[in-house]
Amino acid sequence: MVNKNENNDPRGDKGTVKSIRPWGDIHMIVRNQKCSVDLTHVRPGERASLHSHDVRAELFHFLDDGAYLEVDGVVSRPKAHEEHIMYPGMKHRFWAEDKDFRMLVVSFGEWTVEEQVRHEDDYGREGTKLEL
Repeated sequence: MVNKNENNDPRGDKGTVKSIRPWGDIHMIVRNQKCSVDLTHVRPGERASLHSHDVRAELFHFLDDGAYLEVDGVVSRPKAHEEHIMYPGMKHRFWAEDKDFRMLVVSFGEWTVEEQVRHEDDYGREGTKLEL
């Protein structure tokens, strides 16, 4: 599942394809495109900043159940292999309550620390720049 308008998917017509094999499955998330990919792990009881991006779009591909996702004030519970796209300007954050989860974050557009804006933060970093 991809939220919002699927016609605006930054992957164009190359969305995720699930290929079932005799030994298991392959989820081909991005193919032949310029992007940055992060593997994000969230521990139980922890929450990311409510933040947005000025330039880049992000595709969240959840690898595990257990996530909470807030996008522009709406909270959802993504399941494993569910996808959501964060477009520039969308305020979003994710967290884990009872168990940890992992997700792939695929960024499209120029990835810089300067273009991320923290709106709220549980760790006192609101308004500060992202540090790697």
